[in-house]
Amino acid sequence: MSPLPRARILILAPSRPSEGFGGAEQHLAELAKILSPLAANVRFISRADAPSPGLVHRLLGRAVPLLQSPLAVRRLLKSGMPEADVLLSLELMGVGLRHPRHLHLFFGSYAGFRAQALQRKVGWRALGQLGIDLLARTLERRTQGTQGSLANSLGLRDCLKAHQIPVRPEVIQPPTDTIAFSPGDKVAARKELGLPQDKRLLLFAGRWEFAKGADRMEAIARQMPPDWHAVIAAPAAASWPWPSAPNITRLLDFPNNRMATVYQAADLLVQPSRFEGYSLVVSEAQACGCAVLTSDVGHAVHFTLSADPIISGSVISDADNPNAWIERARVILPPQALYSSASAASRKYAEAHVSPQAIRTLWLNLLSSLYPEYEWHPH
Repeated sequence: MSPLPRARILILAPSRPSEGFGGAEQHLAELAKILSPLAANVRFISRADAPSPGLVHRLLGRAVPLLQSPLAVRRLLKSGMPEADVLLSLELMGVGLRHPRHLHLFFGSYAGFRAQALQRKVGWRALGQLGIDLLARTLERRTQGTQGSLANSLGLRDCLKAHQIPVRPEVIQPPTDTIAFSPGDKVAARKELGLPQDKRLLLFAGRWEFAKGADRMEAIARQMPPDWHAVIAAPAAASWPWPSAPNITRLLDFPNNRMATVYQAADLLVQPSRFEGYSLVVSEAQACGCAVLTSDVGHAVHFTLSADPIISGSVISDADNPNAWIERARVILPPQALYSSASAASRKYAEAHVSPQAIRTLWLNLLSSLYPEYEWHPH
Protein backbone atom coordinates (compact mmCIF):
# COMPACT_ATOMS: atom_id res chain seq x y z
CA MET A 1 0.00 0.00 0.00
CA SER A 2 1.42 3.38 -1.02
CA PRO A 3 2.04 5.87 1.79
CA LEU A 4 -0.30 8.82 2.01
CA PRO A 5 1.03 12.09 0.57
CA ARG A 6 1.77 15.11 2.73
CA ALA A 7 -0.34 18.20 2.19
CA ARG A 8 0.82 21.59 0.96
CA ILE A 9 -0.75 24.25 3.20
CA LEU A 10 -1.39 27.79 2.01
CA ILE A 11 -2.35 30.43 4.60
CA LEU A 12 -4.05 33.64 3.48
CA ALA A 13 -3.72 36.46 6.01
CA PRO A 14 -3.87 40.27 5.87
CA SER A 15 -0.15 40.30 6.72
CA ARG A 16 2.61 37.73 7.03
CA PRO A 17 4.28 37.09 10.40
CA SER A 18 7.21 39.24 9.23
CA GLU A 19 4.96 42.14 8.20
CA GLY A 20 3.72 43.14 11.66
CA PHE A 21 4.26 42.84 15.41
CA GLY A 22 0.71 42.41 16.71
CA GLY A 23 -0.90 39.42 18.35
CA ALA A 24 -2.20 38.07 15.02
CA GLU A 25 1.30 38.10 13.50
CA GLN A 26 2.73 36.38 16.60
CA HIS A 27 -0.03 33.77 16.43
CA LEU A 28 0.71 33.19 12.74
CA ALA A 29 4.42 32.71 13.39
CA GLU A 30 3.73 30.16 16.13
CA LEU A 31 1.06 28.44 14.01
CA ALA A 32 3.58 27.97 11.19
CA LYS A 33 5.95 26.28 13.65
CA ILE A 34 3.12 23.98 14.73
CA LEU A 35 1.99 23.04 11.21
CA SER A 36 5.36 22.74 9.44
CA PRO A 37 6.24 19.29 10.87
CA LEU A 38 2.75 18.04 9.95
CA ALA A 39 2.73 19.12 6.29
CA ALA A 40 4.87 19.01 3.16
CA ASN A 41 5.22 22.79 3.40
CA VAL A 42 3.46 25.87 4.77
CA ARG A 43 3.28 29.05 2.70
CA PHE A 44 1.79 32.48 3.35
CA ILE A 45 0.03 34.95 1.08
CA SER A 46 -0.89 38.41 2.31
CA ARG A 47 -2.56 41.50 0.92
CA ALA A 48 0.89 42.71 -0.11
CA ASP A 49 1.11 39.79 -2.59
CA ALA A 50 -2.03 40.85 -4.46
CA PRO A 51 -1.70 42.83 -7.69
CA SER A 52 -1.80 46.58 -7.21
CA PRO A 53 -5.36 47.85 -6.82
CA GLY A 54 -7.02 49.87 -9.54
CA LEU A 55 -8.73 53.17 -8.90
CA VAL A 56 -12.05 51.65 -7.80
CA HIS A 57 -10.42 49.24 -5.33
CA ARG A 58 -8.20 52.01 -3.95
CA LEU A 59 -11.17 54.29 -3.36
CA LEU A 60 -13.27 51.52 -1.80
CA GLY A 61 -10.40 50.42 0.46
CA ARG A 62 -9.81 53.95 1.70
CA ALA A 63 -13.48 54.65 2.27
CA VAL A 64 -14.19 51.31 3.99
CA PRO A 65 -11.00 49.66 5.35
CA LEU A 66 -12.95 46.45 6.08
CA LEU A 67 -13.10 45.87 2.32
CA GLN A 68 -9.33 45.85 1.81
CA SER A 69 -8.92 42.11 2.46
CA PRO A 70 -11.92 40.92 0.36
CA LEU A 71 -10.78 43.15 -2.51
CA ALA A 72 -7.21 41.81 -2.24
CA VAL A 73 -8.57 38.24 -2.40
CA ARG A 74 -10.51 39.11 -5.55
CA ARG A 75 -7.32 40.40 -7.20
CA LEU A 76 -5.38 37.33 -6.06
CA LEU A 77 -8.00 35.01 -7.55
CA LYS A 78 -7.89 36.86 -10.87
CA SER A 79 -4.10 36.74 -11.04
CA GLY A 80 -3.92 33.06 -10.09
CA MET A 81 -3.41 31.55 -6.65
CA PRO A 82 -0.52 29.17 -5.88
CA GLU A 83 -1.51 25.52 -5.81
CA ALA A 84 -2.30 24.12 -2.38
CA ASP A 85 -3.88 20.98 -0.96
CA VAL A 86 -5.28 22.72 2.13
CA LEU A 87 -6.22 26.38 2.35
CA LEU A 88 -6.40 28.26 5.67
CA SER A 89 -7.70 31.84 5.72
CA LEU A 90 -7.70 34.51 8.42
CA GLU A 91 -9.86 37.51 9.20
CA LEU A 92 -11.63 38.70 6.03
CA MET A 93 -9.19 36.96 3.66
CA GLY A 94 -11.70 34.10 3.51
CA VAL A 95 -14.38 36.08 1.66
CA GLY A 96 -14.96 34.77 -1.86
CA LEU A 97 -12.57 31.80 -1.68
CA ARG A 98 -13.54 28.51 -3.32
CA HIS A 99 -11.40 25.50 -2.46
CA PRO A 100 -12.34 21.87 -1.69
CA ARG A 101 -10.24 21.92 1.50
CA HIS A 102 -10.70 25.37 2.97
CA LEU A 103 -10.82 26.02 6.72
CA HIS A 104 -11.29 29.58 7.94
CA LEU A 105 -9.59 30.63 11.20
CA PHE A 106 -11.01 33.29 13.51
CA PHE A 107 -8.29 34.89 15.66
CA GLY A 108 -10.77 37.62 16.55
CA SER A 109 -13.99 39.11 15.24
CA TYR A 110 -14.66 42.52 13.73
CA ALA A 111 -18.34 42.11 14.60
CA GLY A 112 -17.60 41.16 18.21
CA PHE A 113 -14.95 43.83 18.61
CA ARG A 114 -17.20 46.56 17.27
CA ALA A 115 -20.10 45.47 19.49
CA GLN A 116 -18.11 45.17 22.72
CA ALA A 117 -14.99 47.32 22.54
CA LEU A 118 -15.79 50.53 20.68
CA GLN A 119 -16.96 53.73 22.31
CA ARG A 120 -20.41 54.33 20.87
CA LYS A 121 -20.98 57.45 18.83
CA VAL A 122 -24.04 59.69 18.87
CA GLY A 123 -26.10 61.48 16.24
CA TRP A 124 -25.39 60.92 12.56
CA ARG A 125 -22.03 59.33 13.43
CA ALA A 126 -23.96 56.54 15.16
CA LEU A 127 -25.67 55.71 11.85
CA GLY A 128 -22.31 55.36 10.13
CA GLN A 129 -21.06 53.18 12.96
CA LEU A 130 -24.16 50.99 12.68
CA GLY A 131 -23.58 50.59 8.95
CA ILE A 132 -20.00 49.39 9.49
CA ASP A 133 -21.22 47.03 12.24
CA LEU A 134 -23.67 45.43 9.80
CA LEU A 135 -21.00 45.19 7.10
CA ALA A 136 -18.59 43.48 9.53
CA ARG A 137 -21.17 40.83 10.43
CA THR A 138 -22.10 40.29 6.78
CA LEU A 139 -18.49 39.84 5.67
CA GLU A 140 -17.63 37.49 8.54
CA ARG A 141 -20.63 35.32 7.69
CA ARG A 142 -19.17 35.00 4.18
CA THR A 143 -15.73 33.84 5.31
CA GLN A 144 -16.88 30.24 5.70
CA GLY A 145 -14.57 27.58 4.35
CA THR A 146 -15.62 24.25 2.89
CA GLN A 147 -15.00 22.77 6.35
CA GLY A 148 -16.41 25.79 8.17
CA SER A 149 -14.64 28.15 10.56
CA LEU A 150 -12.53 27.56 13.65
CA ALA A 151 -12.33 29.96 16.62
CA ASN A 152 -9.27 30.21 18.85
CA SER A 153 -11.17 30.35 22.15
CA LEU A 154 -14.47 29.28 23.65
CA GLY A 155 -15.34 32.90 24.36
CA LEU A 156 -14.73 33.91 20.74
CA ARG A 157 -16.72 30.91 19.49
CA ASP A 158 -19.70 31.93 21.62
CA CYS A 159 -19.35 35.56 20.53
CA LEU A 160 -19.43 34.54 16.86
CA LYS A 161 -22.50 32.41 17.44
CA ALA A 162 -24.22 35.35 19.14
CA HIS A 163 -23.72 37.34 15.92
CA GLN A 164 -25.10 34.44 13.82
CA ILE A 165 -21.66 33.75 12.35
CA PRO A 166 -21.29 29.98 11.75
CA VAL A 167 -18.38 28.36 13.58
CA ARG A 168 -17.24 24.83 14.38
CA PRO A 169 -17.88 23.50 17.91
CA GLU A 170 -14.23 22.71 18.67
CA VAL A 171 -11.62 25.42 19.28
CA ILE A 172 -7.82 25.48 19.16
CA GLN A 173 -6.04 28.09 21.24
CA PRO A 174 -2.86 29.86 20.07
CA PRO A 175 0.37 28.10 21.06
CA THR A 176 2.77 29.76 23.50
CA ASP A 177 6.49 29.04 23.49
CA THR A 178 6.79 27.70 27.05
CA ILE A 179 10.57 27.53 26.74
CA ALA A 180 11.12 31.15 25.70
CA PHE A 181 8.47 32.16 28.23
CA SER A 182 9.39 30.49 31.50
CA PRO A 183 9.85 31.47 35.17
CA GLY A 184 12.94 33.47 36.07
CA ASP A 185 14.65 35.47 38.81
CA LYS A 186 12.26 38.25 39.88
CA VAL A 187 14.96 40.30 41.61
CA ALA A 188 17.27 40.14 38.58
CA ALA A 189 14.42 40.96 36.18
CA ARG A 190 13.42 44.06 38.17
CA LYS A 191 17.02 45.20 38.39
CA GLU A 192 17.43 44.85 34.61
CA LEU A 193 14.25 46.86 33.96
CA GLY A 194 14.86 49.48 36.66
CA LEU A 195 11.70 48.56 38.56
CA PRO A 196 11.27 48.88 42.34
CA GLN A 197 12.18 45.82 44.39
CA ASP A 198 10.02 46.73 47.40
CA LYS A 199 6.66 47.11 45.62
CA ARG A 200 3.97 44.70 44.47
CA LEU A 201 4.04 45.04 40.67
CA LEU A 202 0.83 44.95 38.59
CA LEU A 203 1.50 44.65 34.86
CA PHE A 204 -0.62 45.85 31.93
CA ALA A 205 0.66 44.54 28.57
CA GLY A 206 -0.86 45.55 25.25
CA ARG A 207 -2.07 48.56 23.29
CA TRP A 208 -2.99 51.51 25.51
CA GLU A 209 -6.53 52.05 24.24
CA PHE A 210 -10.16 51.95 25.33
CA ALA A 211 -10.71 48.51 23.77
CA LYS A 212 -7.90 47.02 25.86
CA GLY A 213 -9.29 48.61 29.03
CA ALA A 214 -6.74 51.40 29.45
CA ASP A 215 -9.30 53.43 31.40
CA ARG A 216 -9.94 50.47 33.68
CA MET A 217 -6.23 50.00 34.37
CA GLU A 218 -5.85 53.71 35.07
CA ALA A 219 -8.68 53.54 37.62
CA ILE A 220 -7.05 50.53 39.30
CA ALA A 221 -3.72 52.39 39.52
CA ARG A 222 -5.42 55.42 41.11
CA GLN A 223 -7.03 53.35 43.86
CA MET A 224 -4.42 50.68 44.58
CA PRO A 225 -2.49 50.71 47.89
CA PRO A 226 0.66 52.86 48.17
CA ASP A 227 2.98 49.84 48.27
CA TRP A 228 1.74 48.68 44.84
CA HIS A 229 3.24 49.82 41.54
CA ALA A 230 1.77 49.63 38.02
CA VAL A 231 3.86 48.80 34.95
CA ILE A 232 2.48 49.53 31.47
CA ALA A 233 4.24 47.65 28.65
CA ALA A 234 2.71 49.02 25.47
CA PRO A 235 3.41 50.38 21.99
CA ALA A 236 4.30 54.07 22.08
CA ALA A 237 1.40 54.91 19.75
CA ALA A 238 -1.61 55.19 22.06
CA SER A 239 -5.22 56.26 21.52
CA TRP A 240 -5.92 56.78 25.24
CA PRO A 241 -4.18 59.49 27.33
CA TRP A 242 -1.15 58.24 29.23
CA PRO A 243 -1.50 58.37 33.03
CA SER A 244 1.19 60.25 34.90
CA ALA A 245 1.85 59.27 38.50
CA PRO A 246 4.87 58.23 40.60
CA ASN A 247 3.41 54.75 41.08
CA ILE A 248 3.30 54.04 37.30
CA THR A 249 6.19 53.03 35.03
CA ARG A 250 5.84 52.88 31.26
CA LEU A 251 7.87 50.45 29.12
CA LEU A 252 7.14 51.60 25.57
CA ASP A 253 7.82 49.65 22.36
CA PHE A 254 9.39 46.88 24.39
CA PRO A 255 10.51 44.09 22.01
CA ASN A 256 8.57 40.85 22.25
CA ASN A 257 11.74 38.80 22.63
CA ARG A 258 12.33 40.57 25.95
CA MET A 259 8.78 40.42 27.28
CA ALA A 260 9.60 37.29 29.30
CA THR A 261 11.74 39.52 31.54
CA VAL A 262 8.77 41.85 32.08
CA TYR A 263 6.49 38.96 33.06
CA GLN A 264 9.18 37.58 35.38
CA ALA A 265 9.46 40.96 37.10
CA ALA A 266 5.71 41.31 37.68
CA ASP A 267 3.68 39.86 40.53
CA LEU A 268 0.40 39.96 38.62
CA LEU A 269 -0.79 40.57 35.05
CA VAL A 270 -3.97 42.65 34.85
CA GLN A 271 -5.85 42.12 31.58
CA PRO A 272 -8.97 44.36 31.60
CA SER A 273 -9.86 44.17 27.88
CA ARG A 274 -13.38 44.74 26.59
CA PHE A 275 -12.86 42.23 23.79
CA GLU A 276 -10.32 39.53 22.96
CA GLY A 277 -10.28 36.52 20.69
CA TYR A 278 -7.50 35.01 22.74
CA SER A 279 -4.96 37.15 24.57
CA LEU A 280 -1.42 35.93 23.96
CA VAL A 281 -0.05 38.06 26.79
CA VAL A 282 -2.17 36.08 29.25
CA SER A 283 -0.64 32.77 28.20
CA GLU A 284 2.86 34.25 28.02
CA ALA A 285 2.53 35.63 31.54
CA GLN A 286 1.21 32.31 32.86
CA ALA A 287 4.08 30.45 31.22
CA CYS A 288 6.46 32.75 33.13
CA GLY A 289 4.73 31.88 36.39
CA CYS A 290 3.03 35.27 36.61
CA ALA A 291 -0.48 35.07 38.06
CA VAL A 292 -3.25 36.64 35.97
CA LEU A 293 -6.45 38.58 36.53
CA THR A 294 -8.59 38.99 33.42
CA SER A 295 -11.92 40.40 32.34
CA ASP A 296 -14.61 38.03 31.12
CA VAL A 297 -13.52 37.86 27.46
CA GLY A 298 -12.28 35.26 24.95
CA HIS A 299 -9.84 33.10 26.87
CA ALA A 300 -11.61 33.67 30.22
CA VAL A 301 -14.22 31.00 29.47
CA HIS A 302 -11.43 28.40 29.51
CA PHE A 303 -10.33 29.61 32.94
CA THR A 304 -13.83 29.39 34.42
CA LEU A 305 -13.91 25.71 33.44
CA SER A 306 -10.67 24.93 35.29
CA ALA A 307 -10.86 22.66 38.33
CA ASP A 308 -8.12 24.75 39.96
CA PRO A 309 -9.80 27.51 42.01
CA ILE A 310 -6.79 29.78 41.45
CA ILE A 311 -7.31 29.66 37.67
CA SER A 312 -11.12 29.76 37.77
CA GLY A 313 -10.96 32.63 40.27
CA SER A 314 -8.81 34.75 37.97
CA VAL A 315 -11.81 36.07 36.00
CA ILE A 316 -13.22 39.45 37.08
CA SER A 317 -16.86 39.71 36.00
CA ASP A 318 -17.35 43.28 37.29
CA ALA A 319 -14.51 44.64 35.16
CA ASP A 320 -15.56 48.31 35.38
CA ASN A 321 -15.20 48.25 39.17
CA PRO A 322 -11.55 48.88 40.15
CA ASN A 323 -12.20 47.57 43.65
CA ALA A 324 -13.14 44.16 42.23
CA TRP A 325 -9.63 43.88 40.73
CA ILE A 326 -7.91 45.24 43.82
CA GLU A 327 -9.73 42.96 46.26
CA ARG A 328 -8.95 39.86 44.22
CA ALA A 329 -5.33 40.99 43.84
CA ARG A 330 -5.03 41.34 47.63
CA VAL A 331 -5.77 37.62 47.94
CA ILE A 332 -2.99 36.66 45.53
CA LEU A 333 -0.15 39.16 45.87
CA PRO A 334 2.86 38.61 48.13
CA PRO A 335 3.23 38.17 51.03
CA GLN A 336 0.02 36.11 50.84
CA ALA A 337 0.68 32.38 51.10
CA LEU A 338 -1.45 31.85 48.00
CA TYR A 339 1.06 33.67 45.77
CA SER A 340 3.52 30.79 45.32
CA SER A 341 0.59 28.47 44.58
CA ALA A 342 -0.80 30.95 42.03
CA SER A 343 2.57 31.18 40.31
CA ALA A 344 2.94 27.40 40.10
CA ALA A 345 -0.68 26.94 38.99
CA SER A 346 -0.24 29.50 36.21
CA ARG A 347 2.83 27.76 34.81
CA LYS A 348 1.16 24.35 35.06
CA TYR A 349 -1.93 25.61 33.24
CA ALA A 350 0.12 27.06 30.37
CA GLU A 351 2.14 23.86 29.94
CA ALA A 352 -1.00 21.71 29.88
CA HIS A 353 -3.18 23.85 27.61
CA VAL A 354 -1.14 26.11 25.31
CA SER A 355 2.34 24.61 25.03
CA PRO A 356 3.44 23.80 21.45
CA GLN A 357 3.15 20.09 22.22
CA ALA A 358 -0.45 20.42 23.44
CA ILE A 359 -1.54 22.60 20.51
CA ARG A 360 0.23 20.44 17.90
CA THR A 361 -1.75 17.43 19.16
CA LEU A 362 -5.02 19.33 18.70
CA TRP A 363 -4.07 20.35 15.16
CA LEU A 364 -2.92 16.83 14.33
CA ASN A 365 -6.25 15.39 15.45
CA LEU A 366 -8.31 18.02 13.61
CA LEU A 367 -6.43 17.81 10.31
CA SER A 368 -6.42 14.01 10.41
CA SER A 369 -10.19 13.97 10.84
CA LEU A 370 -10.91 16.63 8.20
CA TYR A 371 -8.44 15.44 5.56
CA PRO A 372 -7.71 11.71 6.06
CA GLU A 373 -6.39 11.44 2.51
CA TYR A 374 -3.13 13.04 3.72
CA GLU A 375 -0.47 11.97 6.20
CA TRP A 376 -0.37 14.35 9.17
CA HIS A 377 1.89 12.71 11.72
CA PRO A 378 5.13 14.68 12.30
CA HIS A 379 8.03 14.07 9.94
